[in-house]
Amino acid sequence: MRSFVLFGVFLLGACSQEAAKEAPKAAPATLPAGTYEVKATVKSLDSTDKTPLPTFAKVGDVITTQGCVGADGLPAPELLAAKGDQCTLTDPYVRSGRMNVTLDCNRSGQGNVNAILDGKYDGEGFTGTLTANSSFSGPGDYKLVEDIVARKVSDQCTAAPAAGAAPKA
Repeated sequence: MRSFVLFGVFLLGACSQEAAKEAPKAAPATLPAGTYEVKATVKSLDSTDKTPLPTFAKVGDVITTQGCVGADGLPAPELLAAKGDQCTLTDPYVRSGRMNVTLDCNRSGQGNVNAILDGKYDGEGFTGTLTANSSFSGPGDYKLVEDIVARKVSDQCTAAPAAGAAPKA
């Protein structure tokens, strides 16, 4: 009988320790507005048309930039696009901790670059994988894959226009 009582006390102690652990914080309904710092690490960069790559990015490069997320919870295209590209977001999904953002970009004098960021977010930032593919009018088409880590650095949008993070190719 004493064994059962001691075992019961042990179980109660174990349960109370489990209850003391913090529950994971729920993601906000949308990505919080503000200024974000983005670090994009180039994981792969491959020519898709078997021509030399027209880029300065190399596997392992880390590209850092800052930009804004608007009151609508959507990142400004410039936060994820290469410097100089003209981009629009198409059918963005940013809800309940998940994000899937598609960028349709035009690179002056070359052609189109399409990028998809698939990731997750919380109240402090977002992470994900960005995959970009080019379709240029001439040679130099590529596929770029980057790991994206973004952290909110200010509640206000104080960043100058983003210098361009991913894709940099």
